[in-house]
Parts: sequence; structure tokens; C-alpha cells
Amino acid sequence: MNAELLNKQEQERVIAALCECYRRLEAAELTPQEITQDGFSLMFTSAYNMLDH
Repeated sequence: MNAELLNKQEQERVIAALCECYRRLEAAELTPQEITQDGFSLMFTSAYNMLDH
């Protein structure tokens, strides 16, 4: 994802989703290195979609 192609609102939403991902990792007592790329992608998608509600 190229942040330069996102408008300000989209950038803020991506940052909020990333913050939620790291909150979830902390709650699960995991480090980012302990999750696969696919696992992180699924978690990010879930967090990003959650921001709609």
C-alpha cells in the first residue's frame, strides 16, 4: 500500500487499523514476528472493516 496515494481520511483509517492490530497482538501476548503475513493481513482486514461500525 502506498500511503502517498491515499487521501488524508484513508491514511487516518489505515493508521487506526494498525493501532487496533497492535492492540490485538498485545492482548494475545504476541509480537508482530510471531504472526504470519497471512495472519496479519486477515487481522488488518478485520480491524479496517471494524472501523466502519
